[in-house]
Amino acid sequence: MTAIDLHCHFIPPSLIERIRAEGAARGISVERRGDKKYVNFAGRDATQPFPKGMLDLEERLRWMDVRGIEIQVLSAWMDFSAYVLDPQDGRWLAHSLNELTSEAIAKWPDRFRAMAAVPLQEPELAAEELKTATMDLGMVGVEIATSVVDLELDDPGLEPFWSAAETSGIPVLVHPYSSIGADRLARYFLANSVSNPAEETVAAAHLIHGGVLDRHPDLIVCLTHGGGFLPYQVGRLDRGFVAKADLSRVHLDTKPSELLRRFFYDTIVHSPEALRFLTERVGHDRVVLGSDQPFPMGDPDPVGTVAAAGFSEEVRAAILRGNAARLIGLAEKHG
Repeated sequence: MTAIDLHCHFIPPSLIERIRAEGAARGISVERRGDKKYVNFAGRDATQPFPKGMLDLEERLRWMDVRGIEIQVLSAWMDFSAYVLDPQDGRWLAHSLNELTSEAIAKWPDRFRAMAAVPLQEPELAAEELKTATMDLGMVGVEIATSVVDLELDDPGLEPFWSAAETSGIPVLVHPYSSIGADRLARYFLANSVSNPAEETVAAAHLIHGGVLDRHPDLIVCLTHGGGFLPYQVGRLDRGFVAKADLSRVHLDTKPSELLRRFFYDTIVHSPEALRFLTERVGHDRVVLGSDQPFPMGDPDPVGTVAAAGFSEEVRAAILRGNAARLIGLAEKHG
């Protein structure tokens, strides 16, 4: 059985060369510290060291072949969201990412698709770049961070982007960048293992309570890392909806749990038991395969994780390929 990996990351090597050649005018530079390579964004932020495998599609294909993955839908490393940049510089970076990623995957049209990057610090520009990426470059989704510097995803200023994403009919992959509470969780790798799913939960809760899903009924949103803690703790949100109606119902008329199926969720929960719970809670038609390659906290055998959950053949086929195929236009669009 073939599979489609909807959550994985890639940076085209040609982007590094373009930044070296043209980035100085945008305040973007490639730096080295010892044997580690970073990209600096106008002195306001910088990437982490490049993970092994981030730049190499041939190595990735070998990884995919061993694991039974037919197609990866590549999205940028979230360190390159760079929402701290001035809007036009952010547009340059996002467009460069989109253009050069499209060129990089053109050699393997049967194995790769790509999601767009957008300069969400300026939502009108983000909407324009989304249109360019989908209409001109054939990108099949868009990846955004769980917040935009200090703005949450329900901020009214983001409406132009949400409208454009809804009109496009493509999935919006929501992925953590700067995770909540990380300053308190520096030890034991908790800034990733706890903060990242917490950050995803916060983003989803703002989309629910802020009325974004209600205002955009055709918007397609996919939550990474299994939706964080949302599927497990949505009952607590429901309780808040009842117990503190004056605070929780400002933009919301229905219980949060009634909106669980407005999201798609990837399989990166690192436990067959948790994956079974997620699938039973939200429905097997809302779950898609993810690996988070090439990061160490990704699933090293995502197809094996789905197999270990003991699903029926119908459910397994939907999670491994069918649901993602509909989202990226390889099958009839979902209803």
